[in-house]
Amino acid sequence: MELEAELKQIIVEQLAVDEAAVVPHARLQDDLGADSLMLMALSEILATRYKVTIEQDEVIDVPDVAGLYALVRSKLPA
Repeated sequence: MELEAELKQIIVEQLAVDEAAVVPHARLQDDLGADSLMLMALSEILATRYKVTIEQDEVIDVPDVAGLYALVRSKLPA
């Protein structure tokens, strides 16, 4: 499964949002309703799933879904 599709599924499950709402420009907090606790949990799930280090602040600072894709991609080995 391609990275974006996997991340989209994780976002849908963790934030309990409709899959159609998870588009690249959707803002995690404003559009998808994520609060800081949800984002902290999301950072832990992503770190575990992809075996990378993702600081909670990094996820909280991500403005939108595209930014989250870019963050995770930047942490993966080349």
